[in-house]
Amino acid sequence: MSEQERRPLLDYTLMADELAWVKSVHAAFAARLGRGSGRNGGSDPKEALRAVLGAAAHALPAPMDLSGPGPWRNGRNRHGRLVTAVFLRTAELHRHASSRTDQFPMYVIGDAEAFTIAETGRPILTPVIPGAHFHNAPGAPHAFVPQVGAPIPADWEIAFIAITPRNILEDTQGVSDAVRTAYREAVGREPPLEA
Repeated sequence: MSEQERRPLLDYTLMADELAWVKSVHAAFAARLGRGSGRNGGSDPKEALRAVLGAAAHALPAPMDLSGPGPWRNGRNRHGRLVTAVFLRTAELHRHASSRTDQFPMYVIGDAEAFTIAETGRPILTPVIPGAHFHNAPGAPHAFVPQVGAPIPADWEIAFIAITPRNILEDTQGVSDAVRTAYREAVGREPPLEA
């Protein structure tokens, strides 16, 4: 029996307080970004997010390590789920066979779409709007990608809060050739190499 087969399936519904926490973080982040004076007439988005996540109003029982450029890991909420701030400058296509993941975009420099595969097997691209909620069921392939058909800014970046039941480094797998083909057809670019 493989380690993956022994790993218990962790699927659940986020609790109301988890969703309220993310909503309040996004609202505070948007307000702080709007009144700043840095890049593009506003605050540096990463520093604005660092300030919001470090504020007492958004403290987690186990706070994230907010040092360095990110990802900011090791946060844990009162339900025992891990909370991480992730910053991607390139697409990452993968799946988590035994873990649900919830992703909440905070900002995008440029525009982004979320890629996944529908139950019918067809690829889906959904525009990413900061403050949205992307639920990835266990085993669902997913990626955030620069907007299809638009020029990709040199500083393209997406930042999101991830809530996961376990350290996803322990439960991250590549995708099938069929998913890679669907990605290629939907996105118009080669799928990223797997780590």
